[in-house]
Amino acid sequence: MRHQKWTFFVILVLDCLAWPIDALLFPYILSLVINVFIHFEGDRLAAWEALQGPIIAGISLTLFIEIASRTMGFLIGRAIPKLQADIRMEMFDHIQHHSPKYFNERFAGSLANKITDMTTQAEIILQQLFWPIIPAIVTCLAGSVVLFFVNPTFAWILGLWIVIHVGIVLKFTRPIDKYEHRHGEARSTLLGKIVDSFTNNFSVSLFYRFKQEKAALFPYQLKEEKTNIESKQFTEKMSCFTSTFFFIGNFLLLNGSLIYFWLHQQISTGQVIQVFNTLWNISGIMWMIGRALPLIFQSFGTAKQAFSLMLDPEDLGDKPKAQELTIQKGEIIFDNVSFHYGEKKLFENKHVHIHGGEKVGLVGFTGAGKSTFINLILRFFPLNGGKILIDGQEIADVGLESLRRQIALIPQDPVLFHRTLRENISYGKPEASDAEIARAAKLAHCSEFIRNIPEGYAAKVGERGTKLSGGEKQRIAIARAILADAPILILDEATSSLDSVTEKYIQESLENLMQNRTTIVIAHRLSTLSHMDRILVFDKGKIAEDGTHTSLLSKEGLYAKMWKMQVGGFLPETP
Repeated sequence: MRHQKWTFFVILVLDCLAWPIDALLFPYILSLVINVFIHFEGDRLAAWEALQGPIIAGISLTLFIEIASRTMGFLIGRAIPKLQADIRMEMFDHIQHHSPKYFNERFAGSLANKITDMTTQAEIILQQLFWPIIPAIVTCLAGSVVLFFVNPTFAWILGLWIVIHVGIVLKFTRPIDKYEHRHGEARSTLLGKIVDSFTNNFSVSLFYRFKQEKAALFPYQLKEEKTNIESKQFTEKMSCFTSTFFFIGNFLLLNGSLIYFWLHQQISTGQVIQVFNTLWNISGIMWMIGRALPLIFQSFGTAKQAFSLMLDPEDLGDKPKAQELTIQKGEIIFDNVSFHYGEKKLFENKHVHIHGGEKVGLVGFTGAGKSTFINLILRFFPLNGGKILIDGQEIADVGLESLRRQIALIPQDPVLFHRTLRENISYGKPEASDAEIARAAKLAHCSEFIRNIPEGYAAKVGERGTKLSGGEKQRIAIARAILADAPILILDEATSSLDSVTEKYIQESLENLMQNRTTIVIAHRLSTLSHMDRILVFDKGKIAEDGTHTSLLSKEGLYAKMWKMQVGGFLPETP
């Protein structure tokens, strides 16, 4: 809110003026009019001069309140959307600066729902504070002062009634926070499950598991429904208590004492009208407070479960004053590196030295640590011990953006944005010209299928690239890497989804791309690694063998065993 502090200050000032003046001055003006009517009962035509002042005051007051209300409405209509946008972008920015581990353990739909919850509840909280909570507090305080000058007894009775009424409301609203917090968590989990099912709609349709998906969702829907009912029913219980006390306090205590004082001629008829209208306005305000406070506490409960996202520390943030990574050679060193997946120790005191410009292949059965090796270079996960150096610079000390900018990765299963082909290809270099994008697409053999699409580079690829085939998506990923032109290149089964003819052409492009770059290649098809400068053979987190394709075959070790185990040129997942 500090970004718009003056706007909110003006809203608050108008808020504290318009309603209290409306609630307190109109009864006073009305009392003046009533006194004039009583005084000039015998000569009503002579009353006009005495009525002009109250009438002008009433019209002026109405205009002021209307102008203040409309001004406040326009300011709120501009300030709240800007506030929601700031909250949304702040939460989005915080969440996206987390490691893949963070996202692997959470539903994307649940995260998105919490951002929505936070922006929605912030609006509800502020709207309830601006109307009726803050003006109601000012009105009640000012009303007590006004009534004190009319008759102190009414001020004391009103003050006691307000304290008891608000006390009852607060006693009930504290648990509402907890009930709504539980409901918010249940709703976020439910929506996460729904989005997860929609994301995997292809598998659901393929196996025709619609009934099973609905059945799997039912327990989460049941919990959301139960917590929702608990929250709303508790609110209604509070309303029963406040309504009872409202009736007793307003109609019996306040109005009863008003009639008593009038009967005993301790206040005038005009004062009766003033006090009655003031009490009626304040009682209406108290009723609205009784309805608004539970809503605020419900919103706080929902907002707190959403705000919990902001309490998750960024596990991959930069150190203070992180330096820019500068690469001259592209030398990569694992110095005594240890890394654990929970209780599982994958790397322990690992030492690896990859020379600048060297082409290194990584092989091993599934789970041997190949993907983890490149993920640690990209700083997707924090180390448990040791350090990784690139050209003598520890990657934990450099800015993450500068690190990622100088490494191009072509993954085995590329995921595209539901954006245009142009945007997807240029994602690694947003400022690229159309000519540069077309050149990268041609080298990656994307132009063959793009030219057959009516919209061309402006065509959208669908969520996660569903409108493209696996091979087409992989060629887009290769075009990205070509366009990024980074000094370090990592290929993770980069040609696994390509047909043999396309792979032959792509392999030529990749050979050119590897020139003068430090290149790390993961492949299950061992024949594609025969031209590597070195091959590292991973086995349960350790490097069992290190050498060229020819030297490793001559050793008759694990690599030679894997070579012989290949069927159709591919390495099986397990020995």
